[in-house]
Amino acid sequence: MIPYGVSALLYAPLARNISPRALMGVTMLLFAATNVLCAGVGDIRHFFLFRCLMGIVSAGVVPLGLILIGKIFDKEIRGRMLGLFFSCSFIASIAGIALSGLANWRWLFVIPAAIGFVNAGLLFLFKSPLLSRLEGRVDYVSIFREPQTRNIFIFITLISTLYHGVDRWLGVYMSRIYELNQLTISLLFGLMAVSSAVGQNVGGWISDKKGRLISCRAGILMLAAGTMILSFKFNVPALVALLVLLSVGWTVGHNGASAVLTDFPDSKRSEIASLNSALRFVGGGIGFTISGLFVEKSFALTYLGIGIFILILSFFVKRVVPETL
Repeated sequence: MIPYGVSALLYAPLARNISPRALMGVTMLLFAATNVLCAGVGDIRHFFLFRCLMGIVSAGVVPLGLILIGKIFDKEIRGRMLGLFFSCSFIASIAGIALSGLANWRWLFVIPAAIGFVNAGLLFLFKSPLLSRLEGRVDYVSIFREPQTRNIFIFITLISTLYHGVDRWLGVYMSRIYELNQLTISLLFGLMAVSSAVGQNVGGWISDKKGRLISCRAGILMLAAGTMILSFKFNVPALVALLVLLSVGWTVGHNGASAVLTDFPDSKRSEIASLNSALRFVGGGIGFTISGLFVEKSFALTYLGIGIFILILSFFVKRVVPETL
């Protein structure tokens, strides 16, 4: 997570000197190459190194994706385009979970490598003025000087910290509290991935038809409710419903916030897209680390406390999510 988050900040400056088409093509080639290295590794230290390199070269996917969606599509359909864009990651997660139970672990890297090489080839073949235009001057400091952008990034960092304080411990939670076996937990994570893909597209429709603010608020309220209810133990069907609620809530709100970021002017979009990825992962790392100190003592109190904080944060959504840009 750390190499991925920090490296995201490199892609706005790179987009100033390298066209998006060339940048995506090269990083896709490097992503494929690091997958090949991971598939053939025989030492855990080398595996760790190659995974770090993979995080660095793949960190540009989301920033460049947000930049291009903001450029290519009108505001009225950006939410739905983001829903389709982010759904791909959840579909890949489902495929990875299924493949891990059917094939040798090395295939988890061989197949992405093959897809990466194909995508890189298509990017170099496909030509468009929008994919060739260089970005303007990059200034991260100016983003934090402006209250409108500064506030939304503070909000994104906080909600990412809180969400990942819940999400990163769910496997341990299901094992300890519900005593579920590994296969059942894997299937539930697969269900969460499906629910997240659905949530992204539902969030996209809400963002476009009802507004970014409604999408963000609805998602956060669902997330707060699901997290607080997790502090109580129910039967497994109720747990399944809660996991679906969490996944849909997070992705509906995520789509609304991402749509807001694509609505900013072209002059700011590069910095905003890169900062978004970096701060989400920084927040995720902080949330995982801090919550780890508390879940060891009590999952119930930890999740209840995080849920209350998310609920409090929901009251500030209107102040940080602009209805118009």
